[in-house]
Amino acid sequence: MNKQVRSGSLRPRSYDSVDNSIELVWSTGAAVRRRDYRTDSIFDEVLSLAPNHVRLDRLNAGAPLLDTHDDSNLASVLGSVVPGSAKVADGLGIARVRLSEAPGDADIVSKIRDGIIRNISVGYRIHQSIVSVGDDGDTEVRTAIDWEPLEISAVPVPADAGSQIRSGSDDTMSQSGLRRATAEEMSAMGRIFWAIPMEFWPMVEGN
Repeated sequence: MNKQVRSGSLRPRSYDSVDNSIELVWSTGAAVRRRDYRTDSIFDEVLSLAPNHVRLDRLNAGAPLLDTHDDSNLASVLGSVVPGSAKVADGLGIARVRLSEAPGDADIVSKIRDGIIRNISVGYRIHQSIVSVGDDGDTEVRTAIDWEPLEISAVPVPADAGSQIRSGSDDTMSQSGLRRATAEEMSAMGRIFWAIPMEFWPMVEGN
């Protein structure tokens, strides 16, 4: 199965200088619109936060805090989850992460500590989902009832270049001269488009 990602947030005011750690929200369970590129269908993905639906073993064993999901390079590890701190409470997935004190990580860690870098993203794998129909009576909803967070990443603010534009009106999108890359353009960039959630596809110029 391919690893998927989902946005979350840091809590700068929770920084603890004693153990150089900070608290973060790695999931809110909110529905996210996805595209299944094998069937070219649109669906809403929901990550259930019922305690028995989330496998927390990896997080609580000290899963890494990565630099933008780079799980191919040890130098990308910016910290690790404090063992036993990952939990689901009040409808949120929460964990405390101990930050790296290595000189090479100092710039990014200081931005996290100071609240300049606030966004995080969780990488996860879905083991089982159930399918239903949304409130509109039309949209397919896939609810993960057995899923596993694999790692947590510090990501840019916003998480992708198009997030502010995408949250605006269609007029704003048009006036910006930017649009989301197509599947063909992603392939031309050498990216496996069906393995990357659409919200992380780059913005390109043109209508």
